[in-house]
Amino acid sequence: MSITHQLQVERLYRYTVPPGLETPISIATLPDARCRVRTEQDDGPYLVAYSGPDGILEFSVRPLGESSETARLFIDAATDGDGMQHVVDLRPTTQPTEKMPPPPARGRASHVREGRTVPPLELDDCLGLSDEALFTRGYPPRPSPDLAPAAFVAWCRFVSAPFTFVEPQLVARPDLTRTYRSMGGRDRSIEPRSLQESANWSGFQLVGDPGTYDYVYGNWNVPGGGAGPYNPYTYSAFWIGLDGTGTVDLIQAGTESDGIVDPTQEVPICTSVYFAWTCFLPQQWAAQQIANFPVRIGDAIQCSVMVAADENSGPVMNGGFGLFSLANQTTGQYTRVMTARGSTAVSGSQTEWIMERPTRQGGHSDLATYGTATMKYPLAETANPVNWVGYLDANNDQIMMVDADGITLSTVTAVDGDTMQFTWHKYN
Repeated sequence: MSITHQLQVERLYRYTVPPGLETPISIATLPDARCRVRTEQDDGPYLVAYSGPDGILEFSVRPLGESSETARLFIDAATDGDGMQHVVDLRPTTQPTEKMPPPPARGRASHVREGRTVPPLELDDCLGLSDEALFTRGYPPRPSPDLAPAAFVAWCRFVSAPFTFVEPQLVARPDLTRTYRSMGGRDRSIEPRSLQESANWSGFQLVGDPGTYDYVYGNWNVPGGGAGPYNPYTYSAFWIGLDGTGTVDLIQAGTESDGIVDPTQEVPICTSVYFAWTCFLPQQWAAQQIANFPVRIGDAIQCSVMVAADENSGPVMNGGFGLFSLANQTTGQYTRVMTARGSTAVSGSQTEWIMERPTRQGGHSDLATYGTATMKYPLAETANPVNWVGYLDANNDQIMMVDADGITLSTVTAVDGDTMQFTWHKYN
């Protein structure tokens, strides 16, 4: 869809937002619209976001300082048959006024836009139902209670309360392409338990023989996505996946955190958008945004990626689909995406938990400032024999992200067997 046609100007929003804090803003626009969230200069920095079926668009702002001056954002929203423009004036100070109040708080329940309610499970059912029965009833894949008890407890917390199952609406994002692991300039070989360098990934990757891994699992809180005056476009993707280093395939799902800044403003304001996505390379180079599955900074995500025979099966190495499951514990929503494998040969030799700087316009993007991010319960399943392993329990690579000169951008450290922590160092 295009946003080149004439846009109808709608209401002006005027808000006071506190310096240094990230504040969510919601506006009502066209349903299922592609929205260009941009700075005042028409050719300046912008982000792409999508409104939901109810027409609600959400983004976040964080002033980098305090000022009595007003900054302005434009939102250009378009569908195939309609378009409109919204203007948002922002005053970065701790002193709201009657004419410029704080943005109204919008409860997360308002974002449960569609889907069917799935009833909670009792503990006996959490333990006793078969994997096939759980899939058929719309529950996320269950970690092994015996081999992955901490992850099983986290899963139980989600399914023991009612949640909403959302049929995913996927939108291809050719502006944000996913790529295999790029090796750093000082990287010579892949050796188990070695510190490795990559131009676009940081994280841990388990490395085995082909056919070793068919399932990967992880929990995290959505990281921030900050930009700065000298780096006005920034992007980051936090995800789990199978393969991607020297393989044909890469099967992955995660959350995106992107930011822009207008460097011409007296006090720059960082604007950020967040979304969930899946991708199956090589048939999908573009991230597939789940447009009706909203996420915010800090939302608690449970995610799994597997090769499966169908949506009701467990992991099957020669299955015909990539099966992606994402649960947002904060909003009480769950969605499941299936992507046909086609003729792609799935290696199953690797599984990983990664912070990535995506590819944009043919090159590596600047890495959004995320501060620190934590991946909990990073687990994988081996295909033969079937077993659950932690990220420190098998041959692994510990990957740090570096630029072309070897300057560190992002690192990861092992906290314990259930936790790894990522740290941002530099934009590019």
